[in-house]
Amino acid sequence: MKSRRMGVLALLVILIVCGALLKDGSAKFPVLNGLVFNIMRPFKFVTNSVAGGVHSTTNFFSSKSDLQEENAALKKENETLRKDNTDLISAKAENARLTQLLNFKNAHPELKLLAAKVVSRDLGDFKDTILIDKGSEDGLKLNMSVITGSGLVGIVDGVYGHLAKVMLINSPKTRIGGMNLRGDSRVAGIVNGIAGSDLSLEMRNMARNADLLPGDTIVTSGYSGYHPSGLIIGNIEEVQMNPGGLTKVATIAPAVNFSHLEEVMVVTNYEGFAKTLEEEEKKQAAGETAKGGKTK
Repeated sequence: MKSRRMGVLALLVILIVCGALLKDGSAKFPVLNGLVFNIMRPFKFVTNSVAGGVHSTTNFFSSKSDLQEENAALKKENETLRKDNTDLISAKAENARLTQLLNFKNAHPELKLLAAKVVSRDLGDFKDTILIDKGSEDGLKLNMSVITGSGLVGIVDGVYGHLAKVMLINSPKTRIGGMNLRGDSRVAGIVNGIAGSDLSLEMRNMARNADLLPGDTIVTSGYSGYHPSGLIIGNIEEVQMNPGGLTKVATIAPAVNFSHLEEVMVVTNYEGFAKTLEEEEKKQAAGETAKGGKTK
Protein backbone atom coordinates (compact mmCIF):
# COMPACT_ATOMS: atom_id res chain seq x y z
CA MET A 1 0.00 0.00 0.00
CA LYS A 2 2.86 2.27 0.94
CA SER A 3 4.75 1.48 -2.26
CA ARG A 4 1.61 2.27 -4.23
CA ARG A 5 1.41 5.71 -2.65
CA MET A 6 5.07 6.29 -3.39
CA GLY A 7 4.48 5.44 -7.07
CA VAL A 8 1.58 7.87 -7.32
CA LEU A 9 3.65 10.56 -5.62
CA ALA A 10 6.54 9.98 -8.02
CA LEU A 11 4.18 10.28 -10.99
CA LEU A 12 2.83 13.57 -9.63
CA VAL A 13 6.36 14.90 -9.26
CA ILE A 14 7.16 13.95 -12.86
CA LEU A 15 4.03 15.67 -14.14
CA ILE A 16 4.83 18.81 -12.14
CA VAL A 17 8.38 18.89 -13.53
CA CYS A 18 7.12 18.40 -17.07
CA GLY A 19 4.63 21.21 -16.59
CA ALA A 20 7.36 23.48 -15.35
CA LEU A 21 9.51 22.67 -18.32
CA LEU A 22 6.72 23.37 -20.73
CA LYS A 23 5.96 26.66 -19.03
CA ASP A 24 9.45 28.04 -18.48
CA GLY A 25 11.12 26.73 -21.63
CA SER A 26 14.20 24.70 -22.23
CA ALA A 27 16.75 27.22 -21.00
CA LYS A 28 16.44 26.37 -17.28
CA PHE A 29 16.50 22.59 -17.46
CA PRO A 30 18.26 21.59 -20.67
CA VAL A 31 19.06 18.00 -19.69
CA LEU A 32 15.63 17.21 -18.33
CA ASN A 33 13.99 19.02 -21.22
CA GLY A 34 15.89 16.87 -23.72
CA LEU A 35 14.76 13.74 -21.89
CA VAL A 36 11.11 14.81 -21.99
CA PHE A 37 11.44 15.79 -25.67
CA ASN A 38 12.74 12.33 -26.55
CA ILE A 39 9.91 10.68 -24.61
CA MET A 40 7.27 12.85 -26.39
CA ARG A 41 8.82 12.63 -29.88
CA PRO A 42 6.88 9.53 -31.06
CA PHE A 43 3.60 11.08 -30.03
CA LYS A 44 4.48 14.33 -31.82
CA PHE A 45 5.49 12.40 -34.97
CA VAL A 46 2.16 10.57 -35.01
CA THR A 47 0.28 13.83 -34.52
CA ASN A 48 2.22 15.63 -37.25
CA SER A 49 1.86 12.67 -39.62
CA VAL A 50 -1.89 12.56 -39.16
CA ALA A 51 -2.18 16.32 -39.61
CA GLY A 52 0.10 16.21 -42.66
CA GLY A 53 -1.89 13.32 -44.15
CA VAL A 54 -5.15 15.19 -43.71
CA HIS A 55 -3.60 18.31 -45.29
CA SER A 56 -2.16 16.31 -48.23
CA THR A 57 -5.47 14.53 -48.83
CA THR A 58 -7.29 17.87 -48.83
CA ASN A 59 -4.79 19.30 -51.32
CA PHE A 60 -5.13 16.21 -53.56
CA PHE A 61 -8.90 16.46 -53.84
CA SER A 62 -8.68 20.23 -54.27
CA SER A 63 -6.10 19.86 -57.08
CA LYS A 64 -8.15 17.10 -58.76
CA SER A 65 -11.25 19.29 -58.72
CA ASP A 66 -9.29 22.19 -60.22
CA LEU A 67 -7.89 19.94 -62.96
CA GLN A 68 -11.34 18.61 -63.82
CA GLU A 69 -12.73 22.15 -64.11
CA GLU A 70 -9.75 23.23 -66.22
CA ASN A 71 -10.10 20.15 -68.46
CA ALA A 72 -13.83 20.83 -69.00
CA ALA A 73 -13.07 24.47 -69.86
CA LEU A 74 -10.38 23.41 -72.35
CA LYS A 75 -12.73 20.89 -74.01
CA LYS A 76 -15.40 23.55 -74.41
CA GLU A 77 -12.87 26.00 -75.83
CA ASN A 78 -11.59 23.33 -78.25
CA GLU A 79 -15.12 22.59 -79.50
CA THR A 80 -15.73 26.31 -80.04
CA LEU A 81 -12.46 26.70 -81.94
CA ARG A 82 -13.24 23.62 -84.06
CA LYS A 83 -16.67 25.00 -84.99
CA ASP A 84 -15.21 28.43 -85.76
CA ASN A 85 -12.58 26.78 -87.96
CA THR A 86 -15.23 24.75 -89.81
CA ASP A 87 -17.35 27.87 -90.35
CA LEU A 88 -14.30 29.77 -91.60
CA ILE A 89 -13.38 27.03 -94.10
CA SER A 90 -17.00 26.85 -95.32
CA ALA A 91 -17.24 30.64 -95.67
CA LYS A 92 -13.93 30.74 -97.54
CA ALA A 93 -15.07 28.02 -99.99
CA GLU A 94 -18.41 29.76 -100.54
CA ASN A 95 -16.68 33.08 -101.13
CA ALA A 96 -14.43 31.47 -103.74
CA ARG A 97 -17.44 29.95 -105.56
CA LEU A 98 -19.42 33.20 -105.50
CA THR A 99 -16.39 35.16 -106.71
CA GLN A 100 -16.06 32.74 -109.64
CA LEU A 101 -19.75 33.21 -110.51
CA LEU A 102 -19.41 36.98 -110.28
CA ASN A 103 -16.36 36.96 -112.55
CA PHE A 104 -18.27 34.91 -115.13
CA LYS A 105 -21.22 37.30 -114.94
CA ASN A 106 -18.96 40.32 -115.43
CA ALA A 107 -17.27 38.62 -118.39
CA HIS A 108 -20.63 37.91 -120.12
CA PRO A 109 -22.73 41.08 -119.78
CA GLU A 110 -24.90 39.95 -122.71
CA LEU A 111 -26.32 37.10 -120.63
CA LYS A 112 -29.04 37.60 -118.04
CA LEU A 113 -28.19 35.22 -115.20
CA LEU A 114 -30.35 34.12 -112.28
CA ALA A 115 -28.52 32.72 -109.26
CA ALA A 116 -29.89 29.55 -107.64
CA LYS A 117 -28.88 27.12 -104.92
CA VAL A 118 -28.73 23.37 -105.30
CA VAL A 119 -31.26 21.93 -102.84
CA SER A 120 -31.15 18.25 -103.82
CA ARG A 121 -29.28 15.88 -106.07
CA ASP A 122 -29.82 12.43 -107.55
CA LEU A 123 -27.96 9.90 -105.41
CA GLY A 124 -28.63 6.98 -107.74
CA ASP A 125 -26.24 5.19 -110.07
CA PHE A 126 -26.09 7.91 -112.72
CA LYS A 127 -26.17 11.00 -110.48
CA ASP A 128 -27.28 13.01 -113.49
CA THR A 129 -29.93 15.37 -112.07
CA ILE A 130 -30.12 18.09 -109.42
CA LEU A 131 -32.89 20.30 -108.02
CA ILE A 132 -32.45 24.07 -107.70
CA ASP A 133 -34.49 26.56 -105.66
CA LYS A 134 -35.79 28.61 -108.62
CA GLY A 135 -38.72 27.70 -110.90
CA SER A 136 -41.47 28.97 -113.18
CA GLU A 137 -42.42 31.70 -110.71
CA ASP A 138 -38.88 33.02 -111.08
CA GLY A 139 -38.97 32.98 -114.89
CA LEU A 140 -37.35 29.61 -115.57
CA LYS A 141 -38.36 27.58 -118.62
CA LEU A 142 -37.45 24.23 -120.14
CA ASN A 143 -34.09 23.87 -121.91
CA MET A 144 -32.49 26.93 -120.29
CA SER A 145 -28.74 26.58 -119.76
CA VAL A 146 -27.45 26.12 -116.20
CA ILE A 147 -23.84 27.13 -115.55
CA THR A 148 -21.18 27.87 -112.95
CA GLY A 149 -18.08 29.99 -113.26
CA SER A 150 -16.26 26.88 -114.52
CA GLY A 151 -18.62 26.13 -117.39
CA LEU A 152 -21.83 24.41 -118.45
CA VAL A 153 -23.62 22.35 -115.77
CA GLY A 154 -26.70 21.17 -117.64
CA ILE A 155 -30.13 22.14 -118.94
CA VAL A 156 -33.47 22.77 -117.22
CA ASP A 157 -35.40 19.54 -117.66
CA GLY A 158 -38.44 20.17 -115.44
CA VAL A 159 -40.02 23.35 -114.06
CA TYR A 160 -42.23 23.81 -110.99
CA GLY A 161 -43.32 26.80 -108.94
CA HIS A 162 -40.11 27.55 -107.08
CA LEU A 163 -38.12 24.46 -108.05
CA ALA A 164 -36.53 23.20 -111.23
CA LYS A 165 -34.94 19.90 -112.21
CA VAL A 166 -31.63 20.18 -114.03
CA MET A 167 -30.27 17.40 -116.20
CA LEU A 168 -26.48 17.45 -115.94
CA ILE A 169 -24.40 17.28 -119.11
CA ASN A 170 -22.86 14.02 -117.90
CA SER A 171 -26.25 12.31 -118.38
CA PRO A 172 -26.39 9.83 -121.29
CA LYS A 173 -29.70 11.50 -122.21
CA THR A 174 -28.16 14.90 -123.01
CA ARG A 175 -27.46 16.09 -126.55
CA ILE A 176 -25.52 19.35 -126.70
CA GLY A 177 -23.83 20.95 -129.67
CA GLY A 178 -20.09 21.20 -129.02
CA MET A 179 -17.21 22.84 -130.88
CA ASN A 180 -13.43 22.86 -130.61
CA LEU A 181 -12.42 26.31 -129.33
CA ARG A 182 -9.04 26.17 -131.10
CA GLY A 183 -9.16 28.71 -133.89
CA ASP A 184 -7.56 26.56 -136.59
CA SER A 185 -9.89 23.64 -135.89
CA ARG A 186 -13.48 24.67 -135.01
CA VAL A 187 -14.62 21.05 -135.40
CA ALA A 188 -18.24 20.59 -134.27
CA GLY A 189 -20.03 17.52 -132.90
CA ILE A 190 -22.64 16.27 -130.45
CA VAL A 191 -21.68 16.03 -126.76
CA ASN A 192 -23.37 13.63 -124.35
CA GLY A 193 -22.64 11.79 -121.10
CA ILE A 194 -21.41 8.22 -120.87
CA ALA A 195 -23.53 5.62 -119.08
CA GLY A 196 -22.00 4.29 -115.87
CA SER A 197 -20.18 5.77 -112.92
CA ASP A 198 -17.55 7.56 -115.04
CA LEU A 199 -18.29 11.30 -115.20
CA SER A 200 -16.54 11.75 -118.57
CA LEU A 201 -18.29 13.07 -121.67
CA GLU A 202 -17.86 12.18 -125.31
CA MET A 203 -18.22 14.12 -128.56
CA ARG A 204 -19.36 12.21 -131.63
CA ASN A 205 -20.37 12.71 -135.28
CA MET A 206 -17.01 14.10 -136.43
CA ALA A 207 -15.24 13.25 -139.67
CA ARG A 208 -12.35 10.81 -139.53
CA ASN A 209 -9.92 13.57 -140.48
CA ALA A 210 -11.30 16.03 -137.91
CA ASP A 211 -8.58 18.16 -136.29
CA LEU A 212 -8.88 17.28 -132.59
CA LEU A 213 -6.06 16.97 -130.04
CA PRO A 214 -5.87 16.04 -126.36
CA GLY A 215 -5.99 19.24 -124.32
CA ASP A 216 -8.29 21.09 -126.75
CA THR A 217 -11.15 22.96 -125.07
CA ILE A 218 -14.70 22.13 -126.15
CA VAL A 219 -17.40 24.82 -125.86
CA THR A 220 -21.07 25.00 -126.80
CA SER A 221 -21.51 25.59 -130.52
CA GLY A 222 -24.92 27.22 -130.34
CA TYR A 223 -26.09 24.87 -133.11
CA SER A 224 -28.61 23.12 -130.87
CA GLY A 225 -30.70 26.27 -130.78
CA TYR A 226 -31.24 26.17 -127.03
CA HIS A 227 -27.85 27.17 -125.60
CA PRO A 228 -25.69 30.22 -126.27
CA SER A 229 -22.36 29.53 -127.93
CA GLY A 230 -19.03 29.76 -126.11
CA LEU A 231 -19.96 28.10 -122.80
CA ILE A 232 -17.10 25.85 -121.70
CA ILE A 233 -17.93 22.13 -121.64
CA GLY A 234 -14.52 20.61 -120.91
CA ASN A 235 -11.14 19.51 -122.29
CA ILE A 236 -10.38 16.61 -124.60
CA GLU A 237 -8.60 13.71 -122.90
CA GLU A 238 -8.44 11.21 -125.76
CA VAL A 239 -9.30 11.03 -129.46
CA GLN A 240 -9.90 7.76 -131.31
CA MET A 241 -11.71 6.32 -134.30
CA ASN A 242 -15.08 4.70 -133.77
CA PRO A 243 -15.31 0.90 -134.30
CA GLY A 244 -16.37 1.35 -137.93
CA GLY A 245 -13.41 3.62 -138.69
CA LEU A 246 -15.56 6.25 -140.38
CA THR A 247 -15.80 8.93 -137.67
CA LYS A 248 -13.85 10.16 -134.67
CA VAL A 249 -14.88 10.10 -131.00
CA ALA A 250 -13.35 12.40 -128.37
CA THR A 251 -13.45 11.70 -124.64
CA ILE A 252 -13.90 14.94 -122.65
CA ALA A 253 -13.21 15.73 -119.01
CA PRO A 254 -15.98 18.16 -117.92
CA ALA A 255 -14.89 21.56 -116.66
CA VAL A 256 -17.46 21.44 -113.85
CA ASN A 257 -16.96 19.31 -110.74
CA PHE A 258 -20.47 17.82 -110.44
CA SER A 259 -19.85 16.44 -106.95
CA HIS A 260 -19.30 19.92 -105.49
CA LEU A 261 -22.25 21.84 -106.94
CA GLU A 262 -23.83 24.23 -104.43
CA GLU A 263 -24.59 27.42 -106.35
CA VAL A 264 -25.41 27.75 -110.05
CA MET A 265 -26.72 30.37 -112.48
CA VAL A 266 -29.44 30.01 -115.09
CA VAL A 267 -29.28 31.84 -118.43
CA THR A 268 -32.77 33.34 -118.72
CA ASN A 269 -32.55 35.64 -121.75
CA TYR A 270 -31.24 33.40 -124.53
CA GLU A 271 -33.70 32.79 -127.34
CA GLY A 272 -32.09 30.70 -130.06
CA PHE A 273 -33.51 29.56 -133.34
CA ALA A 274 -35.09 26.52 -131.66
CA LYS A 275 -37.76 28.75 -130.13
CA THR A 276 -38.37 30.40 -133.49
CA LEU A 277 -38.76 26.99 -135.11
CA GLU A 278 -41.20 25.89 -132.42
CA GLU A 279 -43.29 29.02 -132.93
CA GLU A 280 -43.29 28.56 -136.69
CA GLU A 281 -44.32 24.93 -136.33
CA LYS A 282 -47.18 25.94 -134.04
CA LYS A 283 -48.34 28.54 -136.55
CA GLN A 284 -48.23 26.02 -139.37
CA ALA A 285 -50.13 23.47 -137.32
CA ALA A 286 -52.74 26.07 -136.38
CA GLY A 287 -53.04 27.17 -140.02
CA GLU A 288 -53.49 23.61 -141.26
CA THR A 289 -56.13 23.00 -138.60
CA ALA A 290 -57.99 26.16 -139.60
CA LYS A 291 -57.70 25.25 -143.28
CA GLY A 292 -58.99 21.76 -142.65
CA GLY A 293 -61.96 23.21 -140.77
CA LYS A 294 -62.86 25.49 -143.66
CA THR A 295 -62.68 22.61 -146.13
CA LYS A 296 -65.23 20.74 -144.14
